[in-house]
Amino acid sequence: MTALVETSGHDPLQPIATILCVEDEVDLRSDIAEELVSAGYRVIEAGNGREALAMLATARPDLILCDITMPGLGGYAFMAQLRGERPDLAEVPFIFLTALADRTEVLHGKRAGADDYLVKPVDFDDLLATIGARLRFVERVRAGLLAELEAEKRRLIDKALREGEGTLAALAAAFDRVAVGLFLIDEAGAVRLVNEAGRVLAESRDGLVLSSAGLAARAPASARQLRGAIADLRQAGEGARLVPIEREERRPLVLQLSMVAVPGGNARHVLALVVDPDRQPEVPPETLMTLFGCTATEARIAAALAAGKRLEEIGEAFGIKPTTVTFHLQNLFQKTRTHRQVDLMALLIRATAPLVL
Repeated sequence: MTALVETSGHDPLQPIATILCVEDEVDLRSDIAEELVSAGYRVIEAGNGREALAMLATARPDLILCDITMPGLGGYAFMAQLRGERPDLAEVPFIFLTALADRTEVLHGKRAGADDYLVKPVDFDDLLATIGARLRFVERVRAGLLAELEAEKRRLIDKALREGEGTLAALAAAFDRVAVGLFLIDEAGAVRLVNEAGRVLAESRDGLVLSSAGLAARAPASARQLRGAIADLRQAGEGARLVPIEREERRPLVLQLSMVAVPGGNARHVLALVVDPDRQPEVPPETLMTLFGCTATEARIAAALAAGKRLEEIGEAFGIKPTTVTFHLQNLFQKTRTHRQVDLMALLIRATAPLVL
């Protein structure tokens, strides 16, 4: 099993998508990996389904490309096990790449749960086009979800500002629950309000610095970009700005700036919301039980999954079998009418924040 990280065709402004290539023919797998790397992807290689499942314990691909006929654990069995035991990967596109070209096999593969079915010998132009289309589709779905969340977040902020400082403080506490840092910056640059999630981010000194002089970024390039974005936003008087805050080892923080009017005066402050992509929100199990009628076990499992725990870790922590974990998760998804982890998290953000307002 080999991970290829070099991406000669990658746009440095775009995140690198990771492709898991599961193929038992070493030469073919190497050729596919080389093509994908040249196209700008990061590639993880596995020789069969068992190797792929082992890799998925520590890696999360953006797309899976898989042969069907392989020793050990074949493509159909691998996909069935993946879909049954890893609901957190339900949104990851799964593409079969196989020599089984019969129409019956193609239909069987798609009915079994594959998102696409490509036939060998490999047409690399077709392969790259199919991968690109599938990844763009996932991004469109995510963008729609983020737009919905953004509208809900904006509604909550406007409501809090209309109702005064007490409600704004409650909003800050709500964002604590979903691991979003909140900073309210006055016209002089001083931070007038910061929630616990924001304080934790700043005190770690990993990307952001909070002092009497205000909020700043540690990396010089990010610091200049943050200052420029705030100045530009103040001059425009409206809109929003998105600033990536570089960190030494982990992925950049995502900082969103917007102008807000403070009740009781004419002052307009800058509201900074900060998301750490490496930190998962903590959702109280009691919230799920109240909102969705979940059992205590279902709610605890969902909260653990939302916190980034793998099914094996959840089973060990709660002393139950992985199959039991999967059973409870399926019940939870049915009760919340969600099927993927990202949908569940979106629902939790919308559902938990208003509860404290």
